[in-house]
Amino acid sequence: MSDAHPPLWQRLAWYACGALVLLLLPVLKYAELWGSLQRPQKLALLVALGAFGAACLLSLFLDRIASWPTAGKALIRSFAVLSLFLIAAAAASISLPRFLLIPLVLVLAVTVPLAISPLSLRRIPVAAIGVGVGVLTVYAFGNAHSSAKAAHTTTEAFFSTAFYPLRATIREGWIPEPATRGGGLTMIGDRVLLGTGDGHLYLIDAPAARDGFKVTELQTQVPANREEFAKAMGGSSRQPKRSMDWREAGPPKVQTWRFRVADVVAGVEGDNVHVFASHHYWNAKDECFVARVSELTAPLATFEQSVANAQWSTVFETTPCVPLKGPDRKRGKNPFRGEEIGGELLLLEGNKLLLTVGDSGFSGVESTQIFAQDPATDFGKTILIDLATHEHRIFSMGHRNPQGITRSRDGKLWLTEHGEQGGDELNLLEDQVNYGWPNVTYGTEYGTNIWPRSQHQGQHIGYRQPTMAWVPSIGACDIATLNSKLFPIWEDNLLVGSLSSRSLYRLVVVDDRVVVQEPIALNKRVRDILPMPDGRIMIWSDDWALTLLEPAAQQNGASLFATQCLGCHTVTDGMSHRIGPDLFGVVGRRIGDAKGYDEYSAAMKAQEGAWDADRLDKFLAQPSAVVPGTSMAFPGVADAEHRKAIVEYLSRKGGPDRS
Repeated sequence: MSDAHPPLWQRLAWYACGALVLLLLPVLKYAELWGSLQRPQKLALLVALGAFGAACLLSLFLDRIASWPTAGKALIRSFAVLSLFLIAAAAASISLPRFLLIPLVLVLAVTVPLAISPLSLRRIPVAAIGVGVGVLTVYAFGNAHSSAKAAHTTTEAFFSTAFYPLRATIREGWIPEPATRGGGLTMIGDRVLLGTGDGHLYLIDAPAARDGFKVTELQTQVPANREEFAKAMGGSSRQPKRSMDWREAGPPKVQTWRFRVADVVAGVEGDNVHVFASHHYWNAKDECFVARVSELTAPLATFEQSVANAQWSTVFETTPCVPLKGPDRKRGKNPFRGEEIGGELLLLEGNKLLLTVGDSGFSGVESTQIFAQDPATDFGKTILIDLATHEHRIFSMGHRNPQGITRSRDGKLWLTEHGEQGGDELNLLEDQVNYGWPNVTYGTEYGTNIWPRSQHQGQHIGYRQPTMAWVPSIGACDIATLNSKLFPIWEDNLLVGSLSSRSLYRLVVVDDRVVVQEPIALNKRVRDILPMPDGRIMIWSDDWALTLLEPAAQQNGASLFATQCLGCHTVTDGMSHRIGPDLFGVVGRRIGDAKGYDEYSAAMKAQEGAWDADRLDKFLAQPSAVVPGTSMAFPGVADAEHRKAIVEYLSRKGGPDRS
């Protein structure tokens, strides 16, 4: 025990370090600077700092002697102060997340007592603490800047498809990470307009020359009151980082981050641009939500500058306003099916707008109401809106979650929608037609092998049949019609985006029947598809990347491998075999010795030595001549430059490090 007075500067150093640790925690957690944090996160941080600061101030005024009994009293007092702040936070509906609460307890338990203990800082140099906190600061701010202002990366990938080798130019980091999934793409003149799931709007210049790619954030946002909804429900407007938080585990809770902007579409009329956005809207007075279409109008010539002062107006909102409490609510672990908004928009002639609306989970299984079959509701329908009068009517009904809509050159409307477990559909959309959900479906309830509302399991009796159904589900999302000078063989084909299989599907339709389905594995959750005027195809995906697809005009090693070899081989990890072995690291590998591949021909197994560039070149030129008896049914690559490019590509993919 000591009766020495602890130096004030030492105590203040302890307290400053503790406060700085708390300040850095949200930066480390969300990879965002404090100014970018959402309001609930800022309030939680203020509560934590307030509790810590109050405990420190009380200790400064009350604890004058450096002793272990004094440190014990400071510890007890600190937790009493923390309890008061937690009670006040609960009364104000402010929730302290675990990543902040647990470190706050630890900081209080260590910083305040030790600052008044006999140890004080005598045995723990201030310099050491300063260095540690400094490293943490640099790391936190480095992560925040790298996320908030991620490096603009541009990479290429090549895909082998029927009739066209595709080049994908993938741009990541050009769009800041949205708070939630959703959004869509549309054209304004020769520029692309992107609306993200959290309502931010970006103008994108994407010239064919590639060097002029540019993203400009507009000084306006879609008026989806996401923060207000999250606060009312005691949740966060930002989607979770951990995959386990996406699942409906534990007690029922409102997945507030699913409140979103679903789509944007723009039309030019005279000198003005009209931007329409579909989104959720929270009615705070009646404590219920709707799907709404909002409109923004600005001059075409000065659109980028004028939107900052332009006002959004409401074109349409659904009825009824859906409560999250009371007898008419949706039951189950997730009372808010925000991902089932539908929300796709399509401008039609005659100043009309077609909107898709999902049923938000009100299918009669977890709810007393069946929205999609109730003509008095707008949910589970497609809605035709007159933009001049704002009058609207139900165009079609019996939909679960229609995620894509397009019109082909012959005027036909095509719709994609999510089923439950299986049963995703492609529908030929017609006026006043009922498509049957939830009374019929080719899918089943999640976790079971039946659909409880169907009278004829596995059939679609009594309602309009889908043109096509996917079982298992692909997570069918947006759909586009291909009429591009870059892809003349694909003219009038449909392109469907997939969320769960992370692919595109090219569909050939003949006499309203799908006769060809070709998957193109992009390895991205495809959210929206935009055929551009010059024929290229822009993809918006859930990893907030922008991908441009076009035919691979220049043949390099990656594109040549994709067109010549990808049907039988892949270059992944040396073990992801297809009909032929995975060729990752093939240069330098012993011939006939790919790990986990046991289907080599006897002729290949009999070969001695390892693959090198020269041997690969000769084999690619004439496989059967170099290895007589090989089972590789491939005539070879006649062009020497093409072979050279393929060999160089394979040498880079897992080859020896020569740097």
